[in-house]
Amino acid sequence: MISIKKRQLLCSALFLCLIENHSYASCLAEGKLLSAQVKKVVDGDTVHFQDGKKVRLIGINTPELDYKHQKHDAFALDAKKRLSELVGNTVFYQEGLDKRDRYGRYLYYLFDKRRISISSQLLSQGLGYRIAFPPNVNYQACLQSSENIARQKQIGVWEHAIQWQPKAGFVISRITLTSIYRNRGGWWLNTNHNLAINIPAKVANQWTPQELYSLEGHLIEARGWQHYRKNKQADKSKWVWQIKHPNDLVLIN
Repeated sequence: MISIKKRQLLCSALFLCLIENHSYASCLAEGKLLSAQVKKVVDGDTVHFQDGKKVRLIGINTPELDYKHQKHDAFALDAKKRLSELVGNTVFYQEGLDKRDRYGRYLYYLFDKRRISISSQLLSQGLGYRIAFPPNVNYQACLQSSENIARQKQIGVWEHAIQWQPKAGFVISRITLTSIYRNRGGWWLNTNHNLAINIPAKVANQWTPQELYSLEGHLIEARGWQHYRKNKQADKSKWVWQIKHPNDLVLIN
């Protein structure tokens, strides 16, 4: 006979396994995979193939490595190490609809030999943040589920509360929207910080005007890349935060 306590522990362990396996299963590759030999892992979301291709993983942004000053972001080295373990010598991939980024890197969904998304495994272990850049938004639902595993456990990048910081690069935070308007540059969502969120015109049709105007005065969680505005007009926020997909702009209350 198994004691009640042991049965409870066993059920709890099985439940966690089911959650993780469900997340991984929903991130199984759909369709044909190509394979490549791995030459080098640069950081948690970038690898080089033996054929010379420099590849950026789709769907995830990992903490930054600082090779010049060795001031790495928290968990940056952990993400690189884990990616090295997951890709091994041979990795499987699918191309994104948008083939390359502005740095010339190939944009690929990477998978292990079990056809499980490598981005999803990194996310579930708290070693990065889910991102969405249209049109490369396949597997978004399962990547969200994978990230939620780490978030609920408060592990990795989710160990500490998120808060807005005035710095260039990737940012995730909760902020209050104070006003919303649209012009030729797309939607502009002003906030209670020295910051304006921009939804570029080319992706603005992913939201209806009603959806965006309804966010005014509310706390939202957003993620994306932030830059310092060169325009010094007094009535403009110094920081601009660009968001390109509805998954990256969520109403909190």
